[in-house]
Amino acid sequence: MLVEAWIIWLIPLLTAFIAFFVSKLNKNAASYLSIISQSFVFLLSLSIVYRIIAGEIHWNKIGEHYFYTETTVLINWKAVYIDFGILIDPFSVIMLLIVSLISLLIFVYSLGYMEGEEDLGRYWFWMNFFVGSMLLLVVSVNLIQMFIAWEMVGLCSWALISFWYKKETPSDVPGFKTEGEYNAHCGFKALITTGFADSFTLVALGIIGIVTLSTGKMTFNIIDLSTNPAWLLAIANLGLSAIFPLLLISGSLGKSAQFPYHEWLPEAMAGPTTVSALIHAATMVKAGAYFVGRVFLIIYDLHSLGTVHLEVMANFFNAAFYLGLLTAFLAGLYGIVARELKKVLAFSTISQLSYIFMMFGLAGMIMSEGAFAAGLAHIITHAIFKALLFLCAGAILHAVHSKYMDDMGGLRKYMPITFWTMIIGAFSLVGAPLFAGFWSKELMLHEITAMPEEIVILFILTFVLTGIYTFRMIGLVFFGEESKNVRKILEEHEIHDPPKVMSVPLIILATLAILTALFVPMEVEFIKTGELLVEVDKLLDFATEIIISTGTLISLGIVIISFSLTYPFYYKRSINLQEFLEKNSFFRTIYRALYERWILNPIYYWISRSMIRVSYAIRKIQTGDARINILYAMVTVFLFLIIILYL
Repeated sequence: MLVEAWIIWLIPLLTAFIAFFVSKLNKNAASYLSIISQSFVFLLSLSIVYRIIAGEIHWNKIGEHYFYTETTVLINWKAVYIDFGILIDPFSVIMLLIVSLISLLIFVYSLGYMEGEEDLGRYWFWMNFFVGSMLLLVVSVNLIQMFIAWEMVGLCSWALISFWYKKETPSDVPGFKTEGEYNAHCGFKALITTGFADSFTLVALGIIGIVTLSTGKMTFNIIDLSTNPAWLLAIANLGLSAIFPLLLISGSLGKSAQFPYHEWLPEAMAGPTTVSALIHAATMVKAGAYFVGRVFLIIYDLHSLGTVHLEVMANFFNAAFYLGLLTAFLAGLYGIVARELKKVLAFSTISQLSYIFMMFGLAGMIMSEGAFAAGLAHIITHAIFKALLFLCAGAILHAVHSKYMDDMGGLRKYMPITFWTMIIGAFSLVGAPLFAGFWSKELMLHEITAMPEEIVILFILTFVLTGIYTFRMIGLVFFGEESKNVRKILEEHEIHDPPKVMSVPLIILATLAILTALFVPMEVEFIKTGELLVEVDKLLDFATEIIISTGTLISLGIVIISFSLTYPFYYKRSINLQEFLEKNSFFRTIYRALYERWILNPIYYWISRSMIRVSYAIRKIQTGDARINILYAMVTVFLFLIIILYL
């Protein structure tokens, strides 16, 4: 029995409750308890890895997919079969390592970042519960179990995004009196958007239950769905081939902030930076990508068995690819005009997740294990460099007491550790050769060549946008003269790097960002063979093949072009952007449209206001008189019967 996989998610969930009560006695004790618990979780993930290497886990196999399951039956009544258990395969093992390691580093960083916080017990409750929910989602053996964990993750994100809802300081966001009011709004925006998206996925799961019941046994077990194609045929026979895949992917688009559900993520920056790092690097947004990857593996397994009717899921993978491409481009444009440091990173997350969606979508479109491996490689590299960038941002915000990059500038000489680690994170983000993002983006470039030329060009253009907003961010924060805000702070006290408890996680993540040349080939080999150990010769061959490829020249060219475009504005400061916009009405309009996100965000708020007006109108006819309510019910039934008779 693989005990580690059963308790790896249970420990953080239990710690959440214990830490909350412990915090009433001693806040620091709750912090250290959470870190010790998360350290044990990381050791459990390493133990699973060790047991795979030692051959103690005996893989089952469907086609080229290696997996191991343990289940316990919850319902086995007549034709209904519901189980609960664990699914261990290369995909889930890699995700366990990512979630546990990144979460541990963020927990350690939190010791310094959240020092002095009054509601520390509430913070640790939701942080532990967040990690436990994500780990449960990753090892779930059936879709219902996964969906329950999915909703737990969404609940945690709401609580943590709106964590500072009590803040009484005046808000600088129009329409909100206090920062606390705005923070609460941001949390609810995330909850409502993702909950709305999830409702369609829940309908899709209901359809799976109905069609599997019609074929003999209602089941949501992932392995059952991977080996029995009858449910796909039943969906086709019901005429749901067009709509079912779109319903199924809706929740993933919401969780990972893909178009048209992308607008909640920039507002998620209202929470503590440690929360932002956890959401963006290891939990919430990765959940959506994980689900898409898991669905691909189900269909890929059926494909390996020679199953027909795979076109039933065509819209699922088409939506993942094309909506991912649209989102990557749109988020890149938003990123180059954002003023807040964390919002630049938020738009970056949306864009980078789009690459993962595109690769998993492409994998399903052409049944390519290579494209799937490329998407998973980017999950790994993105988790590392995005956690690094957010934690660096947290150190900067602590130092300058402002979230706006206009209030920064010239910080590299005051915060050298933060500067160099953030440079490594930035180079990893833009895919500079030999840094983290380079290896996964090279794999993606290789796979995208299967698509038409115009798609490839647009894909590369999104890389250029990534470089522009990244180098703009570095220039505004670390280069040029100090802003008025920085000079004012320097008059009062020294600006310096964060304490060791915060800087050590930065150094570890920066080191990992450089060492990803080792991790990516191991991941590719693990997916293909089920073996974790890779010979040194294979590592060298992998690195050499990528470095001497055309993609390296493309990556280097993208870095040079994007830096050249930002240099006059944000490094040399020879061109003043505000003066440029004042002289050019066309670019000024585009800038404003992007900054205010005219494309969808105003529509969401218009819908919200419209629903409020409708609710007020309906409220006026609610008298509270039971006789009137009975009359309404009778009229409704009468109208319903007329409609039925008419049809």
